[in-house]
Amino acid sequence: MGIANEFLHGYEEVQVRAGRREGVSALRDLASWRQFVATCQEGYDDVLPEYFHDLRVRDAIERGLAEDSLRGTRGFDDFWRAVHDVDERFRKIATVPIRLADPQAFSWWHHVVPGKGGEEFARDLERHFAVVIDVVEER
Repeated sequence: MGIANEFLHGYEEVQVRAGRREGVSALRDLASWRQFVATCQEGYDDVLPEYFHDLRVRDAIERGLAEDSLRGTRGFDDFWRAVHDVDERFRKIATVPIRLADPQAFSWWHHVVPGKGGEEFARDLERHFAVVIDVVEER
């Protein structure tokens, strides 16, 4: 993928200002988001707190996409399209809605979970959100 350095440097600056460590990378964040979605497609196999922790990478990506100073930079559109493609895959996988106490405080990706996951993840979802998903075999 040819995302221009202008965007990549700006993205890092935005993330560092938000409290992330130096050396953060838009490309690493995108790769992490892709990997997370791939894991969800197979069946998320960790606990619910870890699921929400894993979603933080998408929150960070959104911080970069929402930054006005980055919108006109070379590479922004390429990055946005790449994220959008992964988002679309996630929307097809994470189809089970959950009710959050303060739904306005969270973006759309926090409002849904994948329809299948490991036994512990499924148990957590049922306990905390009264939703049932398919259980997949442990890998």
